[in-house]
Amino acid sequence: MGFTSQDDFIAEVTQNGKFWRADWNKITGGAAYAVGRWYDMSSLNGTPVANSYPGTALTWLTCNDAAGNGTDIFGLWHGGNVSADTKHLMNIGAYTAVATGVPSVLMLCDMQGYYPGINMNTLSAQTLLGTPAFRYTDGVGCRAFLRVLSTTGAVAHNVALSYTNVDNTSGRTLPVTVACTASSIVPHVTHSGTSANNYGPFLPMASGDTGIRSVQTLTLSAASGSASTAALVIVKPLATLPLTTLGVAGERDLMNQLPSMPQIKDGACLTWMLFTGAATAANTNFYGYTDLAYG
Repeated sequence: MGFTSQDDFIAEVTQNGKFWRADWNKITGGAAYAVGRWYDMSSLNGTPVANSYPGTALTWLTCNDAAGNGTDIFGLWHGGNVSADTKHLMNIGAYTAVATGVPSVLMLCDMQGYYPGINMNTLSAQTLLGTPAFRYTDGVGCRAFLRVLSTTGAVAHNVALSYTNVDNTSGRTLPVTVACTASSIVPHVTHSGTSANNYGPFLPMASGDTGIRSVQTLTLSAASGSASTAALVIVKPLATLPLTTLGVAGERDLMNQLPSMPQIKDGACLTWMLFTGAATAANTNFYGYTDLAYG
């Protein structure tokens, strides 16, 4: 349904109690993060718990708020299903107590699921299995990123995909050469960074595509040089939040800024991604909140 006016919003929140606040924190862990890269925060310790990316290798695993990945309930709890109402993101904020945690950018995403067990030490095409079930019609707005689960070897390599777009056209490919960064730090998004042919946070799509519906194959141009794995993750990005100043909350009003009030779908598995604007020290903590309302 949504809100028909400011008065309707105020009535739903104040009289009907249709509001939820979710606080979270994440700690980067024992490895320092390099400047200019994207990292998947879902696997970091804190609140909610870490995503360990279990599952059958190369087979799609759907994620949601209630069950997570079936092992870890790692998504930020947003209050549960509200149909036939619709839930919307009103405000987000976050801060850090570590100087090298700023400047940075946080991105809130709804993780649809992932293909686990990508072998980063082979140049053979890897066939991905299963039929993704998305919370967004045919994958509109959904994007993919490849994040490492263990440190990759030092052999330079590129990544290529064959995927199906939202129009159900298969055989779509990345429009450019996409380079992975060798010796990636877990949980680095391996194709992001400051080197030539790095792209982030998401793998680029073919011209005219508005989302990824499924992925059929992933191929590396060279074996990475050591036994290592990654997960190919598909998310719907929802909102971004810049952090500029140590100890001062970055805040975003998503009600009055246009376009506003991103919808949080029933079952949404909310996770954060981090872009490092500085070399970020080990064990950097981030704290934040989300305000949600429904009507």
